[in-house]
Amino acid sequence: MPATKSKLLIAATIVIAAGSAGAYFYIQSLTNKVSNPLESAKVVPDKAMMAAFISPNPQALSQLQQFGTPGAQKLVGENLKTFQDQSLAGTEIDYDKDLKPWLGGVMVALLPPDGEAKTEPPKLLLVVSVKNQISAWNFANKLKSQQGAKIQESEYKGVKISEIAEPSGKGYSVALLDDQLAIAPLKKSVELAIDTFKGQPSLATQQNATKFLAESAGVQNPIATVYIADYPAAMEQLQANLQPDVKLPSTMISQFKQVKSMVAGIGIDQAGLRVKTIAQLDPKFAEKNPQFASKLLPKFPGETIALIGGNGIDKVWSEATAEAKNSPEITSSMKQIRDGLKRLNLDADRDVFGWMNGEFAIGAIASNQGILTQFGMGATMIFETSDRPAAETMLKKLDAIAKSNPTVSVAPRQVQGKEVTEWKIPQQGTLFGHGWLNQNTMFVAFGGPLVDVITSPPPQPLSSSPNFQAIATSVSPGDRGYFYLDMEKTMSWANQYLLKAAPTLVSPPTAEVLNSIRGVSIVTTSPEPSTAQLEMLFSFKSN
Repeated sequence: MPATKSKLLIAATIVIAAGSAGAYFYIQSLTNKVSNPLESAKVVPDKAMMAAFISPNPQALSQLQQFGTPGAQKLVGENLKTFQDQSLAGTEIDYDKDLKPWLGGVMVALLPPDGEAKTEPPKLLLVVSVKNQISAWNFANKLKSQQGAKIQESEYKGVKISEIAEPSGKGYSVALLDDQLAIAPLKKSVELAIDTFKGQPSLATQQNATKFLAESAGVQNPIATVYIADYPAAMEQLQANLQPDVKLPSTMISQFKQVKSMVAGIGIDQAGLRVKTIAQLDPKFAEKNPQFASKLLPKFPGETIALIGGNGIDKVWSEATAEAKNSPEITSSMKQIRDGLKRLNLDADRDVFGWMNGEFAIGAIASNQGILTQFGMGATMIFETSDRPAAETMLKKLDAIAKSNPTVSVAPRQVQGKEVTEWKIPQQGTLFGHGWLNQNTMFVAFGGPLVDVITSPPPQPLSSSPNFQAIATSVSPGDRGYFYLDMEKTMSWANQYLLKAAPTLVSPPTAEVLNSIRGVSIVTTSPEPSTAQLEMLFSFKSN
């Protein structure tokens, strides 16, 4: 090959490589822009009470396609298509042709109302990332050409605003700010977005907002992020704009004041769909709670279907008692509880909740033995306490009630070296049993077979079972409370016992979705006094 041609070929190769690299990095930077909540937050005023960002994260969507049964995936796809069609009903817009080619991430922000009156609704602002300017331009022209649509254009600080009134009566204002499209029902909201775009403080300039939006509460492959900068103000605004006949419980209102700000992230990872929430608490309400590592979890067998646990029921009851002074709803509920226990000769504070000051765990365990044959499961509760005499007082009062029934016999039995008191029904077996696993750990079991199960070390504890390992151990350890549900075992039990008696209780589409879920796990933690965290995992079956 002649030297000249060789040089030209090398030069052409370099140009093509450079151009390909440039195109790659441009596409990557554009992808980061349209799927990055911080980019959208740059045109949202810093006074926004709340902002939610929905991301077209291709990695998350690709990961999601690996989960679920084919039937569940088809059902979700059909429901999404129905939602798109209903959202665009009455327009000439086709999602796949008109929106999908240019639509990036979408941020929905709520801005404070103009007036001071809380009854005024917050101003809505949508910020849509544009990944293809030409497609977006074509879409804008299609909107303007809709039959019967009225367009009014104006300029604000050098930016063109289009006010569009659709034939359906809907109206909104639109302005293009580089790669972000600001859309709002009120022109004023778009003008505020332009002010922010031109240099006024934005949500992205807030230190906390920058951190929270960028990290999306720590989830991988985020598909949605919600950030509430001023939680009490946002909740008060929500309450003020509810329908007159709708009222929020006063307990919920009082809790508004405890949270300063909150961020929640939804993402997809190898385990499934994960939700994380981080709440920053007002220092006045923050308090240091002792962390605990669960000692009760290993006592539950691998046949456990569902489990909930935590620490300090006595404290929760005391807090509810204090809140009841300012809450008619809590007062009414607690009165019902107290009156119900009083009929059993039990004092709610002294005999029941007062001594529950340690860890507790309540589990549903699959069993088709003895009296549980007709139910397919029973339940066991374990409580740690530093006040054993008070707990024994409650048990003695319950035993006295059972003895007053001539069809029930109450007698002790030795199980694994532990004395257990059982309530037996003739020709059915043990209905209920209680005893002590050690000096400060009491248990009650509903169903005779579970008395033996809970008093013996399980051959395979729940904590080491494959399902628990897949569902629960991928979430952060909880130091405040936890919840675990094995959906496979739940659906197996439901098909055998519940749905046989009531086959229409769960519709086929709902059953399809439930059957695609392996399990659910929730933990709550408090890494420091001013922070509360919740993590939830929906573990899906692989397709």
